[in-house]
Amino acid sequence: MKNMRHFLAKLACALIVVLTIGSNLPAITDNSSSVWSSQVIYAKKAKKKAKKSKKAKKKKAAAVATSWRWKKPKASVYIDLEDNQELISATNDAIEAWNKTDAFTFTKASSRKKANIVVEQVYSPNTNYAGYTTFHYYVKTGIMYSAVTRLNIYYLQNFSPYNYTYERILNTVEHELGHAIGLKHNNGVSVMYPTGSLYPIEPIDIDRVEKLYHE
Repeated sequence: MKNMRHFLAKLACALIVVLTIGSNLPAITDNSSSVWSSQVIYAKKAKKKAKKSKKAKKKKAAAVATSWRWKKPKASVYIDLEDNQELISATNDAIEAWNKTDAFTFTKASSRKKANIVVEQVYSPNTNYAGYTTFHYYVKTGIMYSAVTRLNIYYLQNFSPYNYTYERILNTVEHELGHAIGLKHNNGVSVMYPTGSLYPIEPIDIDRVEKLYHE
């Protein structure tokens, strides 16, 4: 019984927030822009705290982060795309494109365990996502500590009627890495436009990364 209470106490200390952007979409009907990219966000507290008063709880609630980023403008990436040369090339090109901005630096990790971010592929015809990114961050600080980007080959590699060009695949990967950096969607001319394959990295994206990491 004591062990069970201890387990429940530990479970209660973890606050997990899940947010999916662009999930409620109409059915795919054409070859334009119905496939969206998505981010899934997980947040949790690092440690359990002692029970606090209502006043302290309100103060803590006000401290919850509303943006997410790495501790520094850099992260390691492990590319786990099996032997999918097209997606491997697109991911490498997307990493190079972000690195050329000088706003954020991606390095290559030698294994999943050593990586901050893992890029992998999925085959998912029952979703409207060409890609989506899941990341974990600490609630109070907003500091991220892991992320996974999933590229949906059903759309990206023409198992669907969308006919993605290499340019659109590259834009999609740049978009998802933008989420992995900490960027949110942007409805303007931006790589973070919700339909993630329309634009490459734009000056506004570089500016937002620089502002995010100089807060």
